[in-house]
Amino acid sequence: MFISLLLITIASICFNANIGSVRAATVAENTAWCKKWYDAEPHPSVFMALTPKCPCHMPTNFPSQYNDGTRIWKTDSGCQASSQPNTCSYHKGAWGCYRFAPKSSGPGSQCCYTKDGKYMDDPFEGAGTLDRECAPENFFNLFQWLAHNDHDVVPYDKCCADLPMPREVCGWYYDRRPAMGCVN
Repeated sequence: MFISLLLITIASICFNANIGSVRAATVAENTAWCKKWYDAEPHPSVFMALTPKCPCHMPTNFPSQYNDGTRIWKTDSGCQASSQPNTCSYHKGAWGCYRFAPKSSGPGSQCCYTKDGKYMDDPFEGAGTLDRECAPENFFNLFQWLAHNDHDVVPYDKCCADLPMPREVCGWYYDRRPAMGCVN
């Protein structure tokens, strides 16, 4: 009995040590990938000049579409207030998010809000961010899904979501994909 417990304890220690070294190697690989991505990405002002700022307030009933008087913002399917609490995995802390893109490809705005409809400006707290390639409205627009995934989702996953990445590394992502700011 004692030998069995000893072997189980040793195996557990070795297994946990191995997981730790695999985790450390993945963090190191992701950090190197993120640094290379960060250095290759254009300054976000290039894309922000082509996209509108977010509305500073959203009605607390979070309609599926919101007309700010100039454009129609559509609910972000990944963070719908009507699906709370089972939504917003990419924007933890947000109650609901909206998107707008001037065209069906290229940059777009993503805006996230608190439960009381206030614009969120800190991406570390769940704010929306600039999309270099907007998320397509139509699931069948495969080329745009791939572009959005390659330019926005994969970098977020590698720099922020995979494992507990260091805040500094995630900050590189948010430096290139900042919150859009808001206007009344």
